[in-house]
Amino acid sequence: MAGRNIATRLITRAFSSSPKVTQKGTRPFQVAIDGPAASGKSTTAKMVAQRLGFDYIDTGAFYRCVTLAALSKGIDPSNQTQASQISNLAQSSHIGLNTVFSSSPSSLPTTRVFLDKKDVSSEIRTGTVSKHVSAVAAIGPVREAVLQKVRDMGATSTSHEGNSGRAGLVMDGRDIGTVVLPNADLKIFLVADSRVRAERRLQELAKSGSKEEGSDVETVQKDLERRDELDRTREASPLRKADDAVELDTSHLTIEGQVDAIVQEVHRRQKAASSSSPSSE
Repeated sequence: MAGRNIATRLITRAFSSSPKVTQKGTRPFQVAIDGPAASGKSTTAKMVAQRLGFDYIDTGAFYRCVTLAALSKGIDPSNQTQASQISNLAQSSHIGLNTVFSSSPSSLPTTRVFLDKKDVSSEIRTGTVSKHVSAVAAIGPVREAVLQKVRDMGATSTSHEGNSGRAGLVMDGRDIGTVVLPNADLKIFLVADSRVRAERRLQELAKSGSKEEGSDVETVQKDLERRDELDRTREASPLRKADDAVELDTSHLTIEGQVDAIVQEVHRRQKAASSSSPSSE
Protein backbone atom coordinates (compact mmCIF):
# COMPACT_ATOMS: atom_id res chain seq x y z
CA MET A 1 0.00 0.00 0.00
CA ALA A 2 2.90 2.37 0.69
CA GLY A 3 4.02 2.33 -2.94
CA ARG A 4 0.49 2.92 -4.12
CA ASN A 5 0.02 5.94 -1.87
CA ILE A 6 3.38 7.45 -2.91
CA ALA A 7 2.49 7.08 -6.58
CA THR A 8 -0.88 8.72 -6.08
CA ARG A 9 0.68 11.67 -4.28
CA LEU A 10 3.31 12.11 -6.99
CA ILE A 11 0.72 12.11 -9.76
CA THR A 12 -1.62 14.40 -7.84
CA ARG A 13 1.11 16.99 -7.31
CA ALA A 14 2.25 16.80 -10.91
CA PHE A 15 -1.27 17.33 -12.23
CA SER A 16 -2.27 20.03 -9.77
CA SER A 17 -2.76 22.51 -12.61
CA SER A 18 -5.65 22.40 -15.06
CA PRO A 19 -5.42 19.33 -17.32
CA LYS A 20 -4.64 19.71 -21.01
CA VAL A 21 -7.48 17.90 -22.76
CA THR A 22 -7.05 17.44 -26.48
CA GLN A 23 -9.61 14.75 -27.26
CA LYS A 24 -11.88 15.72 -30.16
CA GLY A 25 -14.60 14.02 -32.17
CA THR A 26 -14.37 10.24 -32.32
CA ARG A 27 -10.65 10.07 -31.60
CA PRO A 28 -10.02 7.67 -28.73
CA PHE A 29 -8.61 8.94 -25.45
CA GLN A 30 -4.86 8.55 -25.86
CA VAL A 31 -2.50 7.58 -23.05
CA ALA A 32 1.22 7.73 -23.90
CA ILE A 33 3.66 5.97 -21.58
CA ASP A 34 7.38 6.39 -22.27
CA GLY A 35 10.59 5.40 -20.55
CA PRO A 36 13.85 3.47 -20.87
CA ALA A 37 14.10 -0.31 -21.10
CA ALA A 38 12.80 -2.25 -18.07
CA SER A 39 11.36 0.86 -16.40
CA GLY A 40 8.02 -0.92 -16.04
CA LYS A 41 6.24 0.86 -18.87
CA SER A 42 4.94 -2.24 -20.69
CA THR A 43 3.47 -3.85 -17.59
CA THR A 44 2.01 -0.52 -16.48
CA ALA A 45 0.51 0.17 -19.92
CA LYS A 46 -1.08 -3.28 -20.08
CA MET A 47 -2.62 -2.97 -16.63
CA VAL A 48 -3.92 0.54 -17.34
CA ALA A 49 -5.51 -0.72 -20.56
CA GLN A 50 -7.01 -3.70 -18.74
CA ARG A 51 -8.46 -1.52 -15.99
CA LEU A 52 -9.94 1.03 -18.39
CA GLY A 53 -10.99 -1.34 -21.18
CA PHE A 54 -8.75 0.61 -23.55
CA ASP A 55 -6.95 -0.89 -26.51
CA TYR A 56 -3.27 -1.71 -25.87
CA ILE A 57 -0.68 -1.15 -28.60
CA ASP A 58 2.83 -2.42 -27.95
CA THR A 59 4.96 -0.19 -30.17
CA GLY A 60 8.17 -1.86 -29.07
CA ALA A 61 6.92 -5.10 -30.62
CA PHE A 62 7.17 -3.49 -34.05
CA TYR A 63 10.86 -2.73 -33.66
CA ARG A 64 11.47 -6.16 -32.18
CA CYS A 65 9.78 -7.75 -35.19
CA VAL A 66 11.98 -5.81 -37.59
CA THR A 67 15.04 -6.81 -35.55
CA LEU A 68 14.01 -10.47 -35.61
CA ALA A 69 13.37 -10.30 -39.35
CA ALA A 70 16.84 -8.85 -39.91
CA LEU A 71 18.59 -11.41 -37.71
CA SER A 72 16.72 -14.29 -39.34
CA LYS A 73 18.11 -13.17 -42.71
CA GLY A 74 21.66 -12.94 -41.41
CA ILE A 75 21.70 -9.14 -41.32
CA ASP A 76 23.81 -7.54 -38.59
CA PRO A 77 21.84 -4.61 -37.08
CA SER A 78 25.05 -3.07 -35.75
CA ASN A 79 26.49 -2.85 -39.28
CA GLN A 80 25.47 0.58 -40.59
CA THR A 81 26.11 -0.49 -44.19
CA GLN A 82 23.13 -2.83 -43.92
CA ALA A 83 20.71 -0.16 -42.67
CA SER A 84 18.96 0.07 -46.04
CA GLN A 85 18.22 -3.65 -45.99
CA ILE A 86 16.69 -3.35 -42.52
CA SER A 87 14.65 -0.33 -43.66
CA ASN A 88 13.27 -2.36 -46.56
CA LEU A 89 12.26 -5.10 -44.14
CA ALA A 90 10.48 -2.54 -41.94
CA GLN A 91 8.44 -1.35 -44.90
CA SER A 92 7.63 -4.75 -46.41
CA SER A 93 7.04 -6.85 -43.28
CA HIS A 94 3.46 -7.36 -42.17
CA ILE A 95 3.24 -6.94 -38.40
CA GLY A 96 0.04 -7.68 -36.55
CA LEU A 97 -1.01 -7.51 -32.90
CA ASN A 98 -3.78 -9.45 -31.21
CA THR A 99 -4.45 -8.30 -27.65
CA VAL A 100 -6.56 -10.56 -25.45
CA PHE A 101 -7.94 -9.00 -22.27
CA SER A 102 -8.38 -11.02 -19.11
CA SER A 103 -11.73 -11.41 -17.37
CA SER A 104 -9.99 -10.28 -14.17
CA PRO A 105 -9.38 -6.51 -13.86
CA SER A 106 -6.20 -7.20 -11.87
CA SER A 107 -4.66 -9.43 -14.52
CA LEU A 108 -2.51 -8.47 -17.48
CA PRO A 109 -3.84 -8.76 -21.01
CA THR A 110 -1.76 -10.91 -23.34
CA THR A 111 -0.53 -9.74 -26.72
CA ARG A 112 0.19 -12.11 -29.54
CA VAL A 113 2.57 -10.67 -32.11
CA PHE A 114 2.64 -11.81 -35.71
CA LEU A 115 5.40 -11.27 -38.25
CA ASP A 116 4.27 -12.10 -41.78
CA LYS A 117 1.43 -14.17 -40.26
CA LYS A 118 3.79 -16.18 -38.02
CA ASP A 119 3.35 -15.95 -34.25
CA VAL A 120 6.66 -14.60 -32.93
CA SER A 121 5.45 -13.53 -29.48
CA SER A 122 8.23 -15.43 -27.71
CA GLU A 123 10.95 -15.04 -30.33
CA ILE A 124 10.95 -11.23 -30.18
CA ARG A 125 11.58 -11.30 -26.40
CA THR A 126 14.86 -13.21 -26.48
CA GLY A 127 18.08 -11.69 -25.19
CA THR A 128 19.54 -11.64 -28.71
CA VAL A 129 16.71 -9.50 -30.07
CA SER A 130 16.83 -7.23 -27.00
CA LYS A 131 20.55 -6.69 -27.55
CA HIS A 132 20.06 -5.40 -31.11
CA VAL A 133 16.67 -3.65 -31.02
CA SER A 134 18.04 -0.22 -30.04
CA ALA A 135 20.35 -0.19 -33.06
CA VAL A 136 17.42 -1.04 -35.35
CA ALA A 137 15.18 1.59 -33.74
CA ALA A 138 17.87 4.21 -34.34
CA ILE A 139 17.57 3.85 -38.13
CA GLY A 140 15.53 6.80 -39.44
CA PRO A 141 13.63 5.03 -42.28
CA VAL A 142 12.76 2.18 -39.91
CA ARG A 143 11.23 4.61 -37.43
CA GLU A 144 9.31 6.33 -40.23
CA ALA A 145 7.81 3.02 -41.38
CA VAL A 146 6.83 2.00 -37.87
CA LEU A 147 5.60 5.49 -37.01
CA GLN A 148 3.09 5.50 -39.84
CA LYS A 149 1.68 2.11 -38.84
CA VAL A 150 1.35 3.07 -35.19
CA ARG A 151 -0.18 6.47 -35.90
CA ASP A 152 -2.80 4.80 -38.08
CA MET A 153 -3.77 2.65 -35.11
CA GLY A 154 -4.18 5.65 -32.82
CA ALA A 155 -6.15 7.85 -35.21
CA THR A 156 -9.64 6.33 -34.91
CA SER A 157 -11.93 4.69 -32.38
CA THR A 158 -11.50 1.36 -34.17
CA SER A 159 -8.91 -0.89 -32.56
CA HIS A 160 -6.02 -2.59 -34.33
CA GLU A 161 -7.95 -5.86 -34.00
CA GLY A 162 -10.68 -4.43 -36.20
CA ASN A 163 -13.16 -4.14 -33.35
CA SER A 164 -14.95 -0.88 -32.68
CA GLY A 165 -16.30 0.46 -29.44
CA ARG A 166 -13.22 1.03 -27.29
CA ALA A 167 -13.10 4.56 -25.95
CA GLY A 168 -9.34 4.84 -25.70
CA LEU A 169 -5.93 3.34 -26.22
CA VAL A 170 -2.65 3.00 -24.36
CA MET A 171 0.73 3.01 -26.10
CA ASP A 172 4.13 2.57 -24.55
CA GLY A 173 7.59 3.08 -25.99
CA ARG A 174 10.37 5.64 -26.05
CA ASP A 175 8.95 8.45 -28.18
CA ILE A 176 5.17 8.08 -27.90
CA GLY A 177 4.54 11.41 -26.18
CA THR A 178 7.11 13.33 -28.24
CA VAL A 179 6.69 11.89 -31.75
CA VAL A 180 4.03 9.21 -32.18
CA LEU A 181 1.17 10.83 -30.24
CA PRO A 182 2.32 14.41 -29.57
CA ASN A 183 -1.25 15.46 -28.73
CA ALA A 184 -1.98 12.56 -26.40
CA ASP A 185 -4.49 13.34 -23.67
CA LEU A 186 -2.18 12.02 -20.97
CA LYS A 187 1.60 11.53 -21.09
CA ILE A 188 3.59 9.62 -18.49
CA PHE A 189 7.39 9.25 -18.43
CA LEU A 190 8.56 6.35 -16.27
CA VAL A 191 12.10 6.07 -14.93
CA ALA A 192 13.86 3.67 -12.57
CA ASP A 193 17.34 2.96 -11.25
CA SER A 194 19.37 0.85 -13.70
CA ARG A 195 20.10 -1.79 -11.04
CA VAL A 196 16.40 -2.19 -10.30
CA ARG A 197 15.65 -2.40 -14.01
CA ALA A 198 18.31 -5.08 -14.48
CA GLU A 199 16.76 -7.19 -11.73
CA ARG A 200 13.34 -6.77 -13.32
CA ARG A 201 14.66 -7.76 -16.74
CA LEU A 202 16.24 -10.94 -15.36
CA GLN A 203 12.96 -11.87 -13.70
CA GLU A 204 11.12 -11.21 -16.95
CA LEU A 205 13.51 -13.38 -18.97
CA ALA A 206 13.38 -16.18 -16.40
CA LYS A 207 9.58 -16.12 -16.39
CA SER A 208 9.41 -16.33 -20.18
CA GLY A 209 12.00 -19.11 -20.26
CA SER A 210 14.33 -17.09 -22.48
CA LYS A 211 17.03 -16.24 -19.91
CA GLU A 212 20.38 -16.97 -21.48
CA GLU A 213 22.97 -19.04 -19.64
CA GLY A 214 25.55 -16.94 -17.85
CA SER A 215 23.36 -13.87 -17.52
CA ASP A 216 23.75 -12.01 -14.24
CA VAL A 217 22.47 -8.73 -12.90
CA GLU A 218 25.74 -6.86 -13.52
CA THR A 219 25.85 -7.92 -17.18
CA VAL A 220 22.21 -7.03 -17.75
CA GLN A 221 22.67 -3.68 -15.98
CA LYS A 222 25.60 -2.75 -18.23
CA ASP A 223 23.58 -3.72 -21.30
CA LEU A 224 20.63 -1.59 -20.17
CA GLU A 225 22.90 1.40 -19.56
CA ARG A 226 24.40 0.92 -23.01
CA ARG A 227 20.93 0.85 -24.54
CA ASP A 228 19.95 3.95 -22.55
CA GLU A 229 22.87 5.83 -24.06
CA LEU A 230 21.96 4.68 -27.57
CA ASP A 231 18.34 5.68 -27.08
CA ARG A 232 19.20 9.12 -25.66
CA THR A 233 21.80 10.01 -28.29
CA ARG A 234 20.30 8.58 -31.47
CA GLU A 235 19.55 11.11 -34.17
CA ALA A 236 16.07 9.78 -34.97
CA SER A 237 13.50 10.41 -32.21
CA PRO A 238 15.80 10.19 -29.17
CA LEU A 239 14.45 9.13 -25.81
CA ARG A 240 13.34 12.22 -23.90
CA LYS A 241 10.48 13.37 -21.71
CA ALA A 242 7.81 15.46 -23.43
CA ASP A 243 7.46 18.96 -21.99
CA ASP A 244 3.93 18.23 -20.79
CA ALA A 245 4.65 14.71 -19.49
CA VAL A 246 4.85 13.68 -15.86
CA GLU A 247 8.01 11.86 -14.75
CA LEU A 248 7.32 9.02 -12.35
CA ASP A 249 10.20 7.15 -10.68
CA THR A 250 9.12 3.52 -10.30
CA SER A 251 12.27 2.28 -8.51
CA HIS A 252 10.46 1.84 -5.22
CA LEU A 253 6.82 1.83 -6.33
CA THR A 254 4.45 -1.06 -6.76
CA ILE A 255 2.92 -1.58 -10.18
CA GLU A 256 -0.54 -1.43 -8.63
CA GLY A 257 0.17 1.98 -7.12
CA GLN A 258 1.33 3.63 -10.30
CA VAL A 259 -1.52 2.05 -12.28
CA ASP A 260 -4.07 3.37 -9.76
CA ALA A 261 -2.68 6.88 -10.07
CA ILE A 262 -2.70 6.85 -13.88
CA VAL A 263 -6.22 5.44 -14.07
CA GLN A 264 -7.48 8.11 -11.67
CA GLU A 265 -5.92 10.82 -13.81
CA VAL A 266 -7.52 9.40 -16.97
CA HIS A 267 -10.92 9.55 -15.27
CA ARG A 268 -10.28 13.13 -14.14
CA ARG A 269 -9.35 14.25 -17.64
CA GLN A 270 -12.28 12.46 -19.23
CA LYS A 271 -14.59 14.22 -16.81
CA ALA A 272 -12.97 17.57 -17.59
CA ALA A 273 -13.34 16.97 -21.33
CA SER A 274 -16.98 16.02 -20.90
CA SER A 275 -17.85 19.06 -18.81
CA SER A 276 -16.16 21.43 -21.25
CA SER A 277 -17.80 20.03 -24.39
CA PRO A 278 -20.57 22.12 -26.06
CA SER A 279 -23.18 19.44 -25.43
CA SER A 280 -22.68 19.70 -21.69
CA GLU A 281 -23.32 23.41 -21.56
